[in-house]
Amino acid sequence: MSKPKVLLLDPFHPRGMELLKEKAEIVFARGTDEDTLVEDARDVQGIAVRARGFISRRVMENAPQLKVVGRHGVGVDNIDIAAATELGIWVVNTPLATVEPVAEHTIALMLALAKLVVRTDRLMRRGKWREQGDFQGRELKGKTLGIIGSGRIGARVAEIARLGFNMEILYSDVRPNARVEELGGRHCPLDDLLKASDFVTLHVPLLPETEHLIGERELNLMKPTAYLLNLARGKVVNEAALIAALQAGRIAGAGLDVYEVEPLPPDSPLLHMENVVLTPHMSSHTEEALVAMSLVTQDIVAVLNGQTPQFPVNRV
Repeated sequence: MSKPKVLLLDPFHPRGMELLKEKAEIVFARGTDEDTLVEDARDVQGIAVRARGFISRRVMENAPQLKVVGRHGVGVDNIDIAAATELGIWVVNTPLATVEPVAEHTIALMLALAKLVVRTDRLMRRGKWREQGDFQGRELKGKTLGIIGSGRIGARVAEIARLGFNMEILYSDVRPNARVEELGGRHCPLDDLLKASDFVTLHVPLLPETEHLIGERELNLMKPTAYLLNLARGKVVNEAALIAALQAGRIAGAGLDVYEVEPLPPDSPLLHMENVVLTPHMSSHTEEALVAMSLVTQDIVAVLNGQTPQFPVNRV
């Protein structure tokens, strides 16, 4: 009996690939544009996707044997969930894999901004010491951290910030989070959080209601000494408004791992700002997390075997 076919848009860590090879025939997509995916997915039972490509209704409608779409990672904004549900196709992801690396990366960006790590590193590499100013960093202890989105990652950021740096925690979400409350976090409206926080960090999914959640109005509510961090999705922040706020000194700086257009265009003003720390959408790229994300193949195999997946995004 032939093995079911699973279409991969990109390779995974060998751990996940080996598991999948035991149970399925792996085929690689020839490209990530919709027309190519429609052709490549016609006779597959599963699809596994990372960040590239969009698994659209058209792709799924033209794959009559398709049973499951697996997302290597957490964000599923590159899969049409409503269409998958309507067509009886499971969507699965790895919601636990990215919690620790993204939370740690958030703290790393906070520290880099507060301690002027990147700016002073650049000066020293140019042979400077303190000729260009008496730099003064800031301590995290006692500062207020505003967390927008208190899911697994947001709650872990709250835990590290509270227990590690004794920061005050404010958080904004559609409902209270018991773990954040245990840490002394206070649930409050978004506007109140923006006005009071020394650091504001975003950990929400990209949804119609979260697109450009942070724009000119929201940035104007922040303290001029406050920093914005985005480790969610680029489109959660109006990037043009952020650039304008940074250029005008309306906020102190930003730490960014995600952008409205990726890769970040080479003419972006963000690349030339001393008060911005940038990383290339890699907060979850640790050895441990890449192994864990590759194991989305476990749920793909489960669905192909007629079983209920452990981490379903939808219900069919």
